[in-house]
This record gives sequence, C-alpha cells and structure tokens, in this order.
Amino acid sequence: MALSDIIEHIEALKRIRDATIIAHHYAPSEVHLVADILSDSRGFFEAIADGIDAATVVVIAPTFFAEIAAALLPEKTILNPVKSECPVADHRHLSFDAVSDFKDLHPGIPLVCYATSPLKTKLLADFITLPGEVVQTIDAIDTPEVLFVGEKNCADDAFNRCRTRVTLFPRNPICNVYNVANRADVERLKAQYPDSCLMVHPECKPEVTEVADYVIGTGEMHRLIRADTERHVYILGTELGFFQRMQQEFPERTILHLSPYLVCNVFKVFRIETILSALEAEQHVVHVDRTVAEKITFLFKQLLETRISGCSVEGPGEAGRGRELVY
Repeated sequence: MALSDIIEHIEALKRIRDATIIAHHYAPSEVHLVADILSDSRGFFEAIADGIDAATVVVIAPTFFAEIAAALLPEKTILNPVKSECPVADHRHLSFDAVSDFKDLHPGIPLVCYATSPLKTKLLADFITLPGEVVQTIDAIDTPEVLFVGEKNCADDAFNRCRTRVTLFPRNPICNVYNVANRADVERLKAQYPDSCLMVHPECKPEVTEVADYVIGTGEMHRLIRADTERHVYILGTELGFFQRMQQEFPERTILHLSPYLVCNVFKVFRIETILSALEAEQHVVHVDRTVAEKITFLFKQLLETRISGCSVEGPGEAGRGRELVY
C-alpha cells in the first residue's frame, strides 16, 4: 500500500475510532505526517495533562510514555502500537528495591526522579523532572540537598551545575544513544562551520556538553531556533528524529547533525504501518494499576503546574564545580 493510501486510511480510522495520535518527535518522520500532537517530553505530558478530546489516544513513544498517559487519562483507551522499552526507563539498576535502599540511606532528603525511569520506581519520588529541566527543577526545590535518580550523564551535568547540593544514585545508567557523540564530532563540524551554534542534549557525555553553546532539551532547542533571527547554522546533538524535524521546518537554515550514530531504535520501531494496524484492530491497550496511577498523576501534575522558566542555559557554567561527589 502506498504511503498516501496508508495516511488516508489512518485519517479515516481516526474519525471512526474517535482517536488522537500523539507522537514524540524522535519517532520516524513518516509518523509525523499523521500525528495530531508532535512534541518533546514536556509538550507530550502537557498535552496529556490538559486533556485529550478523543475517546482513544494512540501513543507513539516508548511504553513508559503510554503508561503515564494511561495514569493521567484513566477514562481513555490508550493504545501503544508497539511495546518498546527504553533501556534507561526499564534499567534493572533503577529497580524499585535498589532505589528504595538508596533512599533509606538518606532519610528526610527529597528524591528527584527522572521521567525516563521505571514506572514503579517513580512511586518513591518526591519530585519528577524532565530531560533538559533537571537543573532548573532541582534548584527550584526549597531544600539544601536532593537525591537524584536518572540517566548518568544528565545526573553528572546536574551535579556540576546545580546550586543545590545533589547526591547521586551510584548506579545511574548511561543513555547508549546520546553517549556516542564525542569531542571529535564537535571539532570536525566546528572546523567547517566555526560560527555555528552547538546545541546538545544533557544526556551527551561531558566532553560534549562542556563545549556546547546550549545544554538543553529539544523543546527548548525548537523554540530557540524559531526565535533566533541572527544565526543560520546549527549543530544539533540530538536524536535523529528531532534533527530531521528541524531540517524540514527550517529549510532556510543550515541544520547539521552532530553524529550519524545519534539514533534511538526504541523510537524507530514505530512505523506508519504499525499505527494503521493498531487502529484497525484497536489493539495494544495499555492499563495501569489505579493505586500506581494516583501517585503518578500527582507527581506529573505537580511538575506541570510549575512551568520551568529560563531553561536556555547558555553553556554549562561553573556552579557546583569542584565539590566532592558523594553517594
């Protein structure tokens, strides 16, 4: 079946099923063509929290996104066309028991948990934070110290930049996608485009974040590129799907990808055919235990009620450098 025919069929099924498709922009570009909502993690969860005016919500993102959608929208049918587990969000080191033991070692200290973490582990959290907002979230908490559980490079970045003392979970896993970009990639592209603006995700390794112009989430990158009328060349240390979206949306700019290896296969399993199949059969429904859902709903509403401002952190800065790393 031709792509145009598949799209037409999906649009018809959306009307029949009263369905909305919400996709993370890391999904393949062909999926973007049928998405009603296309965004980064914050935009995804904001849309869910605001409420979806449809009976069925098709989530084009790893399964933990769909689980959170099911928690926040208990009256909706949540479809996740492919069960796809993020290696960080499902990492055995971030198990409920392991994080519970860590929390017990530090009684009375608030636990900040990365959104990309196991669903049950989030039940231990006092606060949830999103990619690109960890530093701002932690520094907004009125406490001299926090515990942080999440992706390792992002955790180390927060440790180095937060004004608040951060005690890191000792077994935070590394994102195998963002960790592939290195200083050589930066030097190669900067030699060709010396006036370019380098924006990188905080899950990149320190040798990359230390030389970046901006260390921010992809939603903030999108806003900055859209608002910037001075610069015309950008190097993006992001997953392939977001890079492709920026190329398509800003054809008048020169948008470069920091590394061809920045590709997350967890998102690439979502093909337009899998969306069609899920809508045709109304299959792959996601359910969440109601007790778990109540806690998850509280945490995400708490997060989204406070709009993080000033996320455009220019360079990693010097706050927090030189402190002893403690566990």
